[in-house]
Amino acid sequence: MTGGTDIRDVVRPTDCLRPPRAPEDFTSPIDTLNAAGDLVSPSFWMSKVLDFALAFDPLEEGRKYFAGDWEAYARSAEAWANLAGFCEGVATNIESGKRSLGEAWQGEAATAADAYFASLCGKLRDIKGSLETMRGECLVAAHGVSMTGEAVGQLMGLIGDAAATAAIAWAAGGLTAWTGWGAGVGYGLAATEVLRICDLWGEVTKTVNMLQMRIDAVYGQLADIGGELAVVLDDFPQLPSLPYSRDGESGMGEHRA
Repeated sequence: MTGGTDIRDVVRPTDCLRPPRAPEDFTSPIDTLNAAGDLVSPSFWMSKVLDFALAFDPLEEGRKYFAGDWEAYARSAEAWANLAGFCEGVATNIESGKRSLGEAWQGEAATAADAYFASLCGKLRDIKGSLETMRGECLVAAHGVSMTGEAVGQLMGLIGDAAATAAIAWAAGGLTAWTGWGAGVGYGLAATEVLRICDLWGEVTKTVNMLQMRIDAVYGQLADIGGELAVVLDDFPQLPSLPYSRDGESGMGEHRA
């Protein structure tokens, strides 16, 4: 009973519980590599150069590195943000209800209820903070994947350029073999480009390894935050155990309209 006090929610927390949308600022690394594939021509001589330099198809190997639904990190970030907003909305409504009661509810039960609701709001905001941190970690992962995909795509384009140059130089060396010096120049340029391909692939693996370290760090942070959330939920405020005051009167105390 509230003695006629009108208590209404000031926000709608459930409005926050909406499905995450497709991220607008996320570029799929697979899409980036597919676009780079247009630069890495599947011509016979380029394939021979890449096979000679690396012994595998760099584009296919790159796709293996980025296999999976990496966009899920960005969607998860919004989902955690939505849950954080829900927690804040519930806490806001509880505090608004306490203010609406004001002096209308007094007594031992009122004091116990006030402490309970204050503790409840504190726990909800603790959960909100953890969820917002999880959102930030997921955004770090999503942005890292997107940026790494773009960087690897650019390196793939450079590998394609080097392979094309090597293929042309290789063919030119064969055509000018009768001149002696022509073969040396052609084959020498081809060899230089092959070495450049190896160096560029080294940059690819270095970039991907840095991403993996970043993702591993995110996993570690999420695990830590999950442990903290488990502690908060395990220690969630319980309803007051004494519904009546010590003197035997109703624990509702006095009510004034």
